[in-house]
This record gives sequence, structure tokens and C-alpha cells, in this order.
Amino acid sequence: MLEDDAMVETAPDQGTEAPERPQQEGERLLVAKLQKRIRGDKEFHEPAFKKMREDMVLARRGAPEDWPASNYVANITGRHINQKVAALYAKDPKAVARRRERLDFAVWDESEASFMQALQIVQMGMQAGLDPMTGQPLAASDPTFQQAMQLVQDVQQGMDARETATRIGKTMELLFDYFTKEQTPVDFKTSMKQMVRRSATTGVGYLKLGFQRELEQDPQIAERLADFRSQIAHVENLANEAADENNPHRETDNAELEASIAALQEQEYVLAREGLVFDFPDSTRVIPDRMTKHLTGFVGARWVTVEYLYTPDEVKEIFGVDLGKEFKEHSLDGTERDSQTTLDLDEEVKEEDHHGLACVWEHYDRQSGTVYYLCDGHKSFLRAPGAPDIYVEDFWPVFALTFNEVEDEKNLFPPSDVRLMKDMQAEYNRARQGLREHRQAARPRFGSPKGALDDDDKVAFATAEPFTVTEFNPLGDDPDVRKLIQAVPIPGVDPNLYETGQTMQDVQLVAGAQEATFGAVSKATATESSIAESSRVASVDSNVDDLDAFLTRVARASGQVLLREMSIEQVKEIAGVGAVWPQMGLDEIAKEIFLEVEAGSSGRPNQAQEIRNWKEMLPFLVQMPNIAPTWLARETLRRLDDKMDLTQAITEGAPSIIAMNGLTQAAPQDPANAPEAQGGEGANNAPAAPGGPAGTDAGMGNNQVP
Repeated sequence: MLEDDAMVETAPDQGTEAPERPQQEGERLLVAKLQKRIRGDKEFHEPAFKKMREDMVLARRGAPEDWPASNYVANITGRHINQKVAALYAKDPKAVARRRERLDFAVWDESEASFMQALQIVQMGMQAGLDPMTGQPLAASDPTFQQAMQLVQDVQQGMDARETATRIGKTMELLFDYFTKEQTPVDFKTSMKQMVRRSATTGVGYLKLGFQRELEQDPQIAERLADFRSQIAHVENLANEAADENNPHRETDNAELEASIAALQEQEYVLAREGLVFDFPDSTRVIPDRMTKHLTGFVGARWVTVEYLYTPDEVKEIFGVDLGKEFKEHSLDGTERDSQTTLDLDEEVKEEDHHGLACVWEHYDRQSGTVYYLCDGHKSFLRAPGAPDIYVEDFWPVFALTFNEVEDEKNLFPPSDVRLMKDMQAEYNRARQGLREHRQAARPRFGSPKGALDDDDKVAFATAEPFTVTEFNPLGDDPDVRKLIQAVPIPGVDPNLYETGQTMQDVQLVAGAQEATFGAVSKATATESSIAESSRVASVDSNVDDLDAFLTRVARASGQVLLREMSIEQVKEIAGVGAVWPQMGLDEIAKEIFLEVEAGSSGRPNQAQEIRNWKEMLPFLVQMPNIAPTWLARETLRRLDDKMDLTQAITEGAPSIIAMNGLTQAAPQDPANAPEAQGGEGANNAPAAPGGPAGTDAGMGNNQVP
């Protein structure tokens, strides 16, 4: 038998396959090694993933799966999650471009006095005339003039550099704002609110940054830019299937192909767009290295894996790889599916779902700087290994958001709000269920001596309507109904046994949400409620800081990706012809301008407080020199949340409306009011009382004393 095997191996011309090339065997060994690594990390984190799934159920129905559906449930956990999301993410964040603080002037000390002095020296030297022989200023040989000229040139170069950086930063702001609004089918705000909800529910939420290129389809993109890329890829895959003579569904594929082509032909333009793409993978679909010490930034991680579930046809459309039967089938929940498992579907759907789902892994290996695309059970790479598609300074394009960080050497994932409230939620449900059972047990019941009434009389008394007369035939000699039917004594319901005040106190201590915030009337005093609310607001503010820090990391990485990937033509098409866009290397991108999120810009704004603060600052600002009126108007409109465009309203050099009204010509019959007799300020030259007018501007009208 061994001799026959040896003969077969040395005789490829007898219908056997030729030996594999060494690089093919090496690739298979590497794929097997990486798949074993990923499965090991997934198994290591499986207890944490199991808790996340339990928390999802608890947040959805207010009780664990083993709590009977007929039992009482008051979902205070879900209410807390929704309130937290509303407080943390009320609107899209405002990204602002910051430039690193630098000393941009080699000669100038940034003193206005020294610059004005140097400028005067240069102007005086230029007024002295030019040397007819050299064409240089006559004062060029003067050391003082030379130093002043160097300082003026240094100021000009530094200011030009700052102005260029400012315009680049403004361009980045416009691009980031544009791409956050272009995400489809779910907009950025809705996806971010869902991610914040996911973080509060499972303990961690993820955002994955990507860049969609023209005529390219990335596997990680769930929220795409609005274009026809997926439709085109589906048509190409149908065309290949229809051309296969061995395809049993060739006629069906041909019909679908014709319908898809007709739909594309009806479109006047077929768009293929480029730009930032934000994906939000599930908490159980990101598999960190088991050596990770901290989720924020994946500190200590050597690799990170993102998991996706696709049908074999989708894998073929995205990667161009036909899996055949060479992959492990998975169910919708990500677990490996038994080959004998069948779904309760009709035969046609069963045929389409015969292969189940393929588990695709996007594996980021920081040690080698490589990204691998693998399919569980498939022996080859889905795509050739290479560098990440986008450049991010920290290598990882995945960003984690957590709110309840704790120091724990054994558990990487922090506890979620749902996990913290688990016992209180269960105790609340048990108290309410016990009260329900007790109230049902305390309902009136009646007894009768055995043999005193026949069966028909018992039913008649039990089902009698109010204010009706029930006839009965007593079996004994005494017809007194009070002796025949008597009320059964039952214990009363003691509300102290089922009160939930202490449970809600524990909720306040653990989750920072007091009873009044759930809509219930608390029995605490106003002072106690105020103190509890202050504590809750402090906790929310801390979470807002965590969210702003997370969004700043995302915005900064987005700016680096934009600088790396966007061409000046694309930038001007989006941001306008006045956009400024540099051509930088990777080191310059990491060192120069970056985007960050304005503090508190994503939380629910306290507009009344902002307006009140602005009204107090405004009198001081209008009296300070060198304050730009346009800036004052813009800041006032921003705080009033008005969308007015000041571009058409502002005319350079025009005086204020009050000043123009003061200079208006008076009627000829009143020469005493002639503007030319009042001076340059018009009516403003009139004497005013010291300290301004008396009285205040009351809400019901002017109450100033004349």
C-alpha cells in the first residue's frame, strides 16, 4: 500500500494533481496559524461576550430570559439607558481644527511694539530712495535697517504660515462635517446614538473608520456613501453566474441580471463616490488580543480582529473568492452551525440558505503592520495580505467607547450600566410580582357548608351580576343566605412588604439615576432631590467628557485619513474653490493640524444658561478695543441657535445702524437738531446721566424714571 502511494505521488501524469508550490503550502500554514490565534482569542473572551448578550436581553425586556413572560416587569433599566443616551448625545459633534502650538517666528519676539518700531524703520528707509547702481534701498547697508527688514520679513512669513494653517483647518472641518452627513443608509447621528446605547448596554461600543474609494468595495463598510457601488458589484456577480453553464440556477440568474441592468439603465448618472466611512461593529464582533490591558487605544494589544458574517455570494461579490464548501457554516448569532441544522423555511429558501453564513475575519497585526482577510474554515486568504487601507497614527482604525472603567487585572471589559443595575432590576420585578400575587390572593372568596347548596346554586352565586337577584334552593331547612354563604377571612396587603424605595436608592448609588428622573414622584425633600440631581449631573458630565475624548480621537484620525487620501480636486469639489489642501508625508500628517471635538458639543445644550452668560459678557466685550463686530454678531447668533447667514448682511466700512440714524437729516423747520451742528456722533453727543439711565428693562416694558 505504501508502494502504491509512493508511485502515485511520483506520477502526476496519471490523473493526480501536481505537488503544491512551497509558497502555497506556506500560505496555508500561515492561514491555519492565524485562524487558530483568532479562535483562541474568541474563546478567551467568550465569557465576556456571553454577559454582553445577557445584558442586551435584560435591557430590552427588563428581565432575564428565565423570568416568565407572564410575570410583572417594570423595565427601569431600559428607561435609564434611553435617558442616558438622550443626555450624552443630543446632536452631532462640532469638530474644530487645531494646530499644534509652535514658535513660528525666528526673529520676532511677538511683541507689537517691536514690530511697529521695525516697520517704521523699514518705511523710513524705503522713503530715502533707491541706489541707482544696485537698485537696493539706500539704507540697505545700515545694520539697523537690515535687522528691521529681517524682523518684518520674519513676521510676514510666520503670519502667512498661520493663515495657511487656518485655511487648511477650515477645509478639514468642512470635509469632516460633509462626510458625517453623507453616511447612508443610517445617518451618523442615529448610528452614534446607537453606539452610545450599545456602550451603556454591553459596556463597550466600537466605531471603525474607513475610506471608500472609487470602484472599490470594502468588507467592513456597513454604512456607505450614497452611491451605486453595491448594485454594480451585484450585477457583475450575476453576470459571472449566468455565464456558468454548470450553474443549476442559470435561468433565474439571467432573469435577475436583466432586471438589475434595466434598473441601472434607468439612472441618468451612476455614482461612484469617495470619502470617509464610519462603521459601527457590534460589541461581540470585535475580538481584542487576550494580552490587551485597556480597550481605549487597545493598550498592550498585538493584534485586533473584526468579525463579519456574509453569505457565500456576498463573499464572492466583495472579495471575488468562491468559497464552495470550504468554510464553516455559522448562524446569525455568530455561532458555528451544525451541518444537520435546518431552518423552518420553504424549499426554495432552504436551497438559497443551504450553506449558511461565512464568518469573515479582518485581522490587524500590529507587529507586522499587516492586515489579513480570512474566512473561518477556508484555507486561503480572501485578499492578499498588505498594509492597512488607511493610515492612522495608532495603527488601529477601531475606536472603543467605555463609560464605567474599573481597574481589573482579570476582566478587560468594564461592567455595563445594565450589569450594574441587574440586581436592583430583579428585586424591583420580584417586589412588584409579589405584590401582584398578594393582591390576587387577597381578592374576596366565599365558603359554604358542605351540602348546603347544590352545584347550580354555587355557579349562580359565583357568576351573579351586581344588583341582580339570585334564586336558590337550599338543601337544608334554614334558608338564611348569610348562614349558607360566608366570606373567607384573608390577610390584608401590607405595602411595606413590597415597597421599592430602597431599591431606587440603590439605583441612585450605583447608576446615578434617581427616582424622579424616571418620572416617579419621590418622597425626598427638595434639598435631598437637588443634591441627588447634582450628583447625577456630575456623573453625566463625566460621561460627556469620555464621549468627547472618544470623538476627538475619531476626528483626529479622520483628519489624518483625509490628508492622506483626498486629492485637491476632490477637496475643492466638496469644500469650494477657496479650499487649501497640502501635500504631506505621513510624518507631517501626524505632526501638523488635527481635528478635535469641541467640549460638550455632543451633549444636550443648556441654551438658557449660555444666553444668560453671554448677556453678562457682552457689555464688557463691546467696550474693549480691537473686538471684531462680526465675531460678536456670529457668536450671538450661535448661542441663539439661529441659522442666519451673515455674509449678505455685512458691508465692510458701513457704520452701525444707530450711528446712521443719529446722522439722519432733521426737518428744515428745526435747525437746532441739524446733524452738522451736533458733531460727528450726531445725537450721541447729548449729555447722559452718570452711570447710564435709571431703572431696569423689565419684562413687561420699560420702567425707567423720566
